[in-house]
Amino acid sequence: MLTAIVPVILRTGRRPVIFSRFAGLGDIICTFPAALELKKRHPQAVFIYNCAAGFACLPAMGGVTDRVTSCPQIGLVGYWYRALLAGYYNFGSDDDNPHADQKELCLTSYARRQGVTVRGEHPPLQINPADLARVKSRLGKISAGPLILIHPGPTWPVKQWPDAAWAALVRELKARGFENIFQLGAGVKNYANLGAAETGTVPGAISMVGELSLAESLALISAADLLVGIDSGLLHAAVSFRVPAVGIWGATSPKFLFAESESRAFVVSTVECQGCHHRVPRLHWGKNCPHNIRCMQAISTEEVLAACLGNLKPEIKS
Repeated sequence: MLTAIVPVILRTGRRPVIFSRFAGLGDIICTFPAALELKKRHPQAVFIYNCAAGFACLPAMGGVTDRVTSCPQIGLVGYWYRALLAGYYNFGSDDDNPHADQKELCLTSYARRQGVTVRGEHPPLQINPADLARVKSRLGKISAGPLILIHPGPTWPVKQWPDAAWAALVRELKARGFENIFQLGAGVKNYANLGAAETGTVPGAISMVGELSLAESLALISAADLLVGIDSGLLHAAVSFRVPAVGIWGATSPKFLFAESESRAFVVSTVECQGCHHRVPRLHWGKNCPHNIRCMQAISTEEVLAACLGNLKPEIKS
């Protein structure tokens, strides 16, 4: 971290401000409204965002900063080197505490804990045109009609929708004339969370799993007509790009992660234990759900299909 701080001071003569969220893609995106408000406190400062190296493209997309570093032990930096900094903001929310019931939207929680106020909507993101051009060239020539992206995972087992349900969804969409269905995903070997369950290729979808960089994946989402996915950072990205999104929810609840206006097309399980992640005690993490993850298994293909069709114009085959 000093290799990031000291050069900034030497080059600019100013102490930098550090923002930090060492977590997933969606978590980082949700800090951007608070970070943009906090920047107003330091009008002449140089800003650095600290996050996992794999997400280094995000802060610039959010208009926060193009200076990024990666230091998991950021707390020590904030303590020992505070004199070198003009500001230090380590974002946290109620979701970080497994012993607390979550009651607040994480996006507003990040802001409140730093003494600023933001609206609950996701921030807009800006794509580098070169990334968009590159990913479109990789897709090649596709059929006329909407571009549909699906993201089944990889993710924690408690967030996964059954493989058979994904296959049925793609089959039903194609039967209605929707041909441009692409599957996104990092591939479990490159996924940040150890313990994630591997996700196979969904029959009928064109697999882009493991083939795109994060910046390219986000560029593709920005150009899509619909994204269908589990609770993940890519779902947060779709909402930030104002792309219609159908989220599929079981152990986690969208009411703590998305504004109501952003989640109207989401499909939420109706089992009584839905949203257990936000309660005390958390029963589900790892592979130890006492109810065999029935929240996700109870969501029907018909429910998700109806949500998709509500955001798509019919493509009738001739």
